[in-house]
Amino acid sequence: MSILSLHHGDHGVHGDTPALHPVRDFIADWLEATPAAILLRPAGAFLTEWAKATPLAILFRSLHR
Repeated sequence: MSILSLHHGDHGVHGDTPALHPVRDFIADWLEATPAAILLRPAGAFLTEWAKATPLAILFRSLHR
C-alpha cells in the first residue's frame, strides 16, 4: 500500500469526466515511481515507529487506556 495512492478505488466518483481518469492515473503512477516516493515509504515507516517508541508517546498511550 502506498502513501501516494491517488486513484485506487475512486473510479465511481460522480462529477469527474472519464477523459481525465487516464491523465490522473498516469500522474499518480508516475509520482509513486519517483525515487523520492520510493524513499519516503521506509523513512515514513521509520519515523512512525520512532515516534511511537518515544517516552512521551508511551506515556500518552498508557494514560489513554
